[in-house]
Amino acid sequence: MHLAPGIILGHYEIISPLGEGGMGEVYLAQDTNLNRPVALKVLPESVVGNEQRMRRFIQEAKAASALNHPNILTIYEINDSPSGKFIAMEFIEGQSLRALMKAPLSASHVLDIAIQTASALAAAHAAGIVHRDIKPENMMVRSDGLVKVLDFGLAKLTELRSDAVDAEAPTRAVNTEPGTVMGTLLYMSPEQARGQSLDQRTDIFSLGVVIYELLSGRLPFDGSNTNEILAAILSDRQPLPLARYTRECSVEFERIVDKALRKNRDERYQTSKDLLIDLRQLKEHMDFEAKLERSGVPDTRATSAASKRTNSFLKRGSTLWLSAALVIFGLAFFVYTWRSRGTPATASTPIKSLAVLPLKSLDAGQNDLGLGIADAVIRKVSQTGELIVRPTSAVRHYVSEETDALTAAHQLSTDAVLEGSVQRANDHLRVSVNLLRTVDGASLWADNFDMRMTDIFAIQDTVAQQVAAKLQLQLNSAQQTRLTKRSTTNAIAYEFYVKGMADVYELGYGDAGKPKVLNVIEFFKKAIAADPNYALAHSQLAYAYTWMALFIDPSEAAWADRAREEIKQAQTLDPQLAETHLARALLLWSAYDGWQIDAAIREVRLAQQIDPNVGHPDLAGLYQHAGLEKLAAYELDRALETNPTSPGIKGEFIDMAEIVRDYDRALTDRQRFFGESKPGVWYLMVKGRLDEAKRALDETEAKHPEDEELPEMWGVFFALKGDFRSAEAKIPEVLNRHPIKGPVYHHASYDIACIYAMEGKADEAVKWLKETAATGFPCYPLFARDPFLNRIRQSAAFVDFMNESKVKWEASRKEFGEQ
Repeated sequence: MHLAPGIILGHYEIISPLGEGGMGEVYLAQDTNLNRPVALKVLPESVVGNEQRMRRFIQEAKAASALNHPNILTIYEINDSPSGKFIAMEFIEGQSLRALMKAPLSASHVLDIAIQTASALAAAHAAGIVHRDIKPENMMVRSDGLVKVLDFGLAKLTELRSDAVDAEAPTRAVNTEPGTVMGTLLYMSPEQARGQSLDQRTDIFSLGVVIYELLSGRLPFDGSNTNEILAAILSDRQPLPLARYTRECSVEFERIVDKALRKNRDERYQTSKDLLIDLRQLKEHMDFEAKLERSGVPDTRATSAASKRTNSFLKRGSTLWLSAALVIFGLAFFVYTWRSRGTPATASTPIKSLAVLPLKSLDAGQNDLGLGIADAVIRKVSQTGELIVRPTSAVRHYVSEETDALTAAHQLSTDAVLEGSVQRANDHLRVSVNLLRTVDGASLWADNFDMRMTDIFAIQDTVAQQVAAKLQLQLNSAQQTRLTKRSTTNAIAYEFYVKGMADVYELGYGDAGKPKVLNVIEFFKKAIAADPNYALAHSQLAYAYTWMALFIDPSEAAWADRAREEIKQAQTLDPQLAETHLARALLLWSAYDGWQIDAAIREVRLAQQIDPNVGHPDLAGLYQHAGLEKLAAYELDRALETNPTSPGIKGEFIDMAEIVRDYDRALTDRQRFFGESKPGVWYLMVKGRLDEAKRALDETEAKHPEDEELPEMWGVFFALKGDFRSAEAKIPEVLNRHPIKGPVYHHASYDIACIYAMEGKADEAVKWLKETAATGFPCYPLFARDPFLNRIRQSAAFVDFMNESKVKWEASRKEFGEQ
């Protein structure tokens, strides 16, 4: 639908069409309120019903209106009328860069356009907005030379900042599906053409294409059809030198363009601000040369003929040379001051957290080695205790995800990120690493290693040491030793260990999880066969055996025996392994070792003395079961600080609240972490909302009849209803689903105690309470406040039990320092 002159949209009167943009027709209109010309972009009626395109239309307005910069088109408002939805924006009297470039442009003119565009991008990127469609059609040049960047229709918010953008709608509106290719092909970066996640470096590449085209009159990557263009963009070939097409382009200008057009985005300018600094320095240099030329003063590139001039000229020129030197000195001081002032304050903030991403394998399907190198660096740096390092479990999924390093750093909420790649050819390795500061994308250190597979341990040592140095960690001699400590020097053993570690963080349960655990066990056994003194492999094998004993095959005691053997061997070979203490703690707090909860706590605390970043979820669970609730809360907070994106740790907050019947806190945490507000069965029962609880139980039983908690939930429900016969009838079913060696048996026994307590059978209830405490759940504070136990509180058996429990609880509080 074309709008005729005179049609009114809101308080805007259509004057004439201006053209057609990516999201609709654009009209010149008059703002009748402020009496000024505006440009209206109107979305056709045929597109209004398309939800995705409507979302992009609104996105463009909100993204661009969040910016306030002289080189960015100003958005006045977004509105709708009977004639359609529209955006009212600044009207630019000028021409598009595409129209302007039909005539040759001087290098100085191109540089001026490049500086203004880079300045606009720097402002957008600082607000977390990536344009993603930089091209001549989206750049207007006014008659006075001012450049305006238009059309943020593809813009994506990469980082929300409360002081820069609206924190509500943009997060929903701007995200596109992974793998979607959006933008204009001729100006796309390689990562954009592949449909990968994007950051500000894609705009830098696109601007590089525009500058190259302005200087040379041709595109750096071109072809006769789409496939040829894509091939040119995605190949390793860099564009032909600009000097081949123009004599005006200086060596420095060509270097800047070449760096912006690097296919590997890690080799490009990492921020638009860095690009802008170089462009401005180039302009200052060109302006200075032009000034010298106008003044008649020769520069350092004077011809040999100039050296033959008369002495009188040299004497006369000496004064000018002194003036020039002073100008140069002043200019250098200005640049230094300007660059120092332009450095963000946040860039000097100490880095307190680090993510080490799995190194991307350049060999198809060979991801184990890159994950293994990352895991080794994580262990080394984490053990210094001077930095919060995201655990391997938090980063391992990036092995199979095409996520750039800075995006991952934002997702993981870290101040710095280490990325890299690894390629193997027989027994030779090529490893590249890059340490980036998250706040501005600056590279703090980068290096490449070409060496034999047997030298991989030297690579790991070097990377860990350089990370510590570049992040300015203050390490004592013991911490420095941990950076270079090697568990093995046997490359074959290490390869098997790495293959085992690839799955150790995702072990399953029951029969379904058995094949993976057995596979992990075999890899660790092969590592030990290659190097019997490989203490870390013994430690991880002990952990795998313990997992088999507790969660896969609890009927076979041999698994626990094997775990003890490996723990002993690992401890003998290397007493300073946090992993050994964690494996021992898991076994101690089980039926195999008599549910020694205090001893298990000691083991995890020993592990944390070696590596302060490990064991926090484990220790939180132990403290909560022991009734040390303040310490449990502290460890949960530390666990979340160490691994803030872990659904498992977030779920731990809910689990720890529910096991002590604090269902209000559990519901709050469920809403906080997962956005779920529907109360569960236990919440409804504790609140006395039994009719709702009955409906929820029926629904759970219909959808999840295998839920192991169903029998005790029904038992407690019947007891609350006063139907004790039905409640007791559920007890055999409860015990059938929870074998005595099972890790959650003590919760089932506690629910049985509550059923008998509500019935008033104190002796039976206390018998099951003692069973609960003896099997790993001596939680005195819970016993003291649980309303399900109120009916037996005056009985002698319960009073005696509580007195004994309190003595043990207070001893634990004293030992572990809970105030």
